[in-house]
Amino acid sequence: MATNVFSDAISGIGRSCRTVALALIAGVSRKTGFHGLEARVAALPLREQAILTGATLALLLGISLFAAQFGLVGLALYLAAIVLIVG
Repeated sequence: MATNVFSDAISGIGRSCRTVALALIAGVSRKTGFHGLEARVAALPLREQAILTGATLALLLGISLFAAQFGLVGLALYLAAIVLIVG
C-alpha cells in the first residue's frame, strides 16, 4: 500500500512538472498551441519526455539563479517574464 501511494505521488509530480515545462515551451514558441505540443510530446518515448521536461526545468532554475544575483529587482523581473511567457 505504501508503495502504491508513493508511486501515485511521484506520478502526479511528474505530470505537474511536464505541464509546467510544456506551458513554458508553448509560451516561447507561439506557433504551436499547448494542446498541439502536448500531443506531440505524448508521442515521444517516456525517456525523451523526461529529458525534455528535466532540461526545461533545469534551464528555468539556472535563469532564476542568475536573476537572483540582481536581488529583489531581478527576481521580480524574472517572475514577470515567466508570467508573460506562460500567460
